[in-house]
Amino acid sequence: HRSKVSFHMHLDVNILHHPILYCTQAGTAIVAHELQEFEEARRYYQEALAIYIECGDRDEQAITYYNLGMVAQELQEFEESRRNYQQALAIYIECGDRDEQAITYQALGMLAEVEENYAEARVYLQTALEIYVENKDEYREAIARKVLERLPE
Repeated sequence: HRSKVSFHMHLDVNILHHPILYCTQAGTAIVAHELQEFEEARRYYQEALAIYIECGDRDEQAITYYNLGMVAQELQEFEESRRNYQQALAIYIECGDRDEQAITYQALGMLAEVEENYAEARVYLQTALEIYVENKDEYREAIARKVLERLPE
């Protein structure tokens, strides 16, 4: 039996620009996500995202879009998940972050697999695999290969 945790916080809007709030919103979202309180997690990720957008922090925006994609996928909101992953991917491409691009391509591939869109899954996973090989990430390369092998024709 798991006890419920309340995540309600009363914040003065004047402190929205305080750096500690970034950590608070994102941190609270992560805790809620880990506890599978997906609606709470989404709410806090969205609040954190608004702050990151206002401050122009592209790295944190990408991370938060990715996390929102994971939450939406957990809730089986697949279109929302795809939109968030694609937002994250666009930022990672813009910033030239190949590692995170590969991870996001893999997430998109896994999402397509869940939706039984195997052709799309294969394209995303193959792209992730190519980047893993390029970056000599043998661990993630092995995972991507395993997922590709299990996809039906």
